[in-house]
Amino acid sequence: MARLRLRLNPWPAPAIELADAPDPKCRDCEGHGGWPEDYADEHGEYGGTEYWHCPCWNPDRVRHLLPVPRWIAHLLFGWTPPAYSTEPPF
Repeated sequence: MARLRLRLNPWPAPAIELADAPDPKCRDCEGHGGWPEDYADEHGEYGGTEYWHCPCWNPDRVRHLLPVPRWIAHLLFGWTPPAYSTEPPF
């Protein structure tokens, strides 16, 4: 059974989406939707962290509902567009 919630997706354009949420009663992830796991490289040093998703949650289950004008996203959600730079990308 899906546990649906509304969320604001600010990129590429602000929009309200209907998304799946992790099961708050899941015994594996305790409602967090997954867990981080550190791994080592071939020399035994810290190589990074990988995030594993729990089967109780599908983060790709999202439905785009409604585009939101940027000024409304700013008023309702406090979202501000990213600052643009005049510097070249290199």
